[in-house]
Amino acid sequence: MELTFLGRGAGFNPKEGSNAAYFMDGDECFLIDCGESIFKAVVEKKILDGAKALNILITHTHADHVGSLGTLILYAYAAKKIPVRLLVDDNMGYLPSLRMLLVINGLTESMYSLVKTQDFDGKYSLFSSCRYIPVPHTAELSSNGILFETPKGLVFYSGDLNTTEALENLVKSGKPINKIYVDTSSDRDNTHHISVHHVNDVIPTELKSTVYCMHINNEECIQSAEAYGFKVVSVP
Repeated sequence: MELTFLGRGAGFNPKEGSNAAYFMDGDECFLIDCGESIFKAVVEKKILDGAKALNILITHTHADHVGSLGTLILYAYAAKKIPVRLLVDDNMGYLPSLRMLLVINGLTESMYSLVKTQDFDGKYSLFSSCRYIPVPHTAELSSNGILFETPKGLVFYSGDLNTTEALENLVKSGKPINKIYVDTSSDRDNTHHISVHHVNDVIPTELKSTVYCMHINNEECIQSAEAYGFKVVSVP
């Protein structure tokens, strides 16, 4: 399963755009996160042209991950006239905040629907299931990564995390791993985002080619990631 990125920057790295990605499965669009710059990118790249539905996964409610979510939902509903589904599950401790955000933005549930991730199981060609995985990020709010089971192995999208535990658990699972998309920082002492150096500490050599660094904070982060043998996501 290939993700196409609409931005790859950390919250304080606006020149790289808000970190978000999407993929098409048939005529349905799946979007992961929707920060401040993402609505503009969606419209300019025309990724909803021809789409019959928009399915959105949100990792947490920091503005660089939800900053243009309200506008995008309204656009899909009113301008593109396609159904909008927010994928949710019991691990989303931030769901009340997400719903409040949409109320503040003037949206009603007639404009979107909340659908359990389990309802998507076995219905798509690129993945058989997707689940939210709790990950530590900040003390102020909860955050999730996303784990897809695909025909080629697990695909993990970290959201924002600040420890290596989720990566270590993924490696220890013994299941085939297709791709690991992980937010990375050049700062070894960053308390909110995992350091690319710490990622290197826990990823076995044979899995380094599966790691795609994203949510990058500066050029040093890119250089370190590539020096370790990791890939860095690109924005077409």
